[in-house]
Amino acid sequence: MPMEVIDGLDLSDLQRLSILQHQGAATGLLDFTENPLVALWFACTAEHEKNAKIFLLDIGDHQIAHNGRTMEDPFDAAGQVVVYYEPDHSLGARIVAQQSVFVICNPHIPAQHLKSVVVPWSSKRPLENYLTQLRLSRMSLFRDIPGLAAANTRSEKLQRTESVTPKQHRDRGNRAYQARRYGDALAAYEAYASSLPGVAQPYCLKGDALAALGRFEDANLAYTQALENLDRPIDLGKQVAVDREVVEPTMSHALHYNRGNVRAVVADHLGAISDYDVALQHSDVAKRDILKNRGNSKFALEMFAEAYEDFEAAWLEVRGSDAALAMGNSKVMTGEFEAAYGQYLEGTAAEPAGSAAHCRANAEQVRRILEALNRHAYRIRLEGLIVFIETAHVQGTFHHFPFAGNQGNTGNIPSGMVTAHGGKGYKGAKGFSVAIVPPTS
Repeated sequence: MPMEVIDGLDLSDLQRLSILQHQGAATGLLDFTENPLVALWFACTAEHEKNAKIFLLDIGDHQIAHNGRTMEDPFDAAGQVVVYYEPDHSLGARIVAQQSVFVICNPHIPAQHLKSVVVPWSSKRPLENYLTQLRLSRMSLFRDIPGLAAANTRSEKLQRTESVTPKQHRDRGNRAYQARRYGDALAAYEAYASSLPGVAQPYCLKGDALAALGRFEDANLAYTQALENLDRPIDLGKQVAVDREVVEPTMSHALHYNRGNVRAVVADHLGAISDYDVALQHSDVAKRDILKNRGNSKFALEMFAEAYEDFEAAWLEVRGSDAALAMGNSKVMTGEFEAAYGQYLEGTAAEPAGSAAHCRANAEQVRRILEALNRHAYRIRLEGLIVFIETAHVQGTFHHFPFAGNQGNTGNIPSGMVTAHGGKGYKGAKGFSVAIVPPTS
């Protein structure tokens, strides 16, 4: 209740406990860290005449890790096995510097998840001196105003510290991204990019996070910066050589594909097509998604014949109702109704089921159009999302036929050489209508 008065109602109970824990309150949480050197520092800097013990918590179980990263409030997690909580980086610089993880000790931690290592008292001071050389100190681990004050009293020398390493920024961002905490991931990737400005990977990861946040123009810029730095695709340190002949084509394929997607979302379809062209050059397999996405951009630009070729190539890669739907729609736009009818019929028996249903509905509309035309001559005129069929033999003054539009793009793929789920793509064409009308004057 006092925390609500101080910080308002925006924080959850668990977030408040996390802040209080780092300020020394008794909360029922235990501090753990993802960095073994941080754990060693805490073990060595207290009670120098006694042995210390470092506890290792195994969170290798997928469900435990999932619960720990996705839960909002452990008090609402009835029945779940919740072992730890990875706090939001915005709760304080101290949490970030110590790479903190809070273990919830009610119920107690199951014994099978714990191991321990003894640190002899005689080793504490030598280890503490060694850790100081590695820039681990009270100043570096308590990176907030109280920590700054405690580390720089009148009896202490002014201390300097280096920031978190680039690898730590990257790994923290990856964990947040995989847990779908895209804002946290972006903050970590921006710090990663600042620490390695001439390397492609940080910008790849920034682009993926920005795309996931729906900031497509910014994602486009990040992917462009990554492509500009492909001469240094990833940084593995001075001791490890990067096989650029392997890494660059792989990263280039993913970057151009993802940049094509974000360009398509903002209706830069010419730019998207250019990127998909390059992605195809670097892809020996799995071309279907690129072809279908490129076809959607050509369709949006009313390049219907060229779009049909892409959709047909995607269909030949893997026969899916989404490709059949797009092929049929391309034929409708050019007035080739009998060909469109055949494409729709092929798609009715293919997966995915949703597109198959659209194929079935569009086939019925084409059947009605062919029946109304009754083999009479006609011409096509396009106006926005309406295809006008002009014929002198129309019965009545107006016949209207609604059609389902193309399915959207397949989403992004991981571009930064890390394992992650994909992103969202261009939503695809809206539905359109066909109208049979008398010839215009």
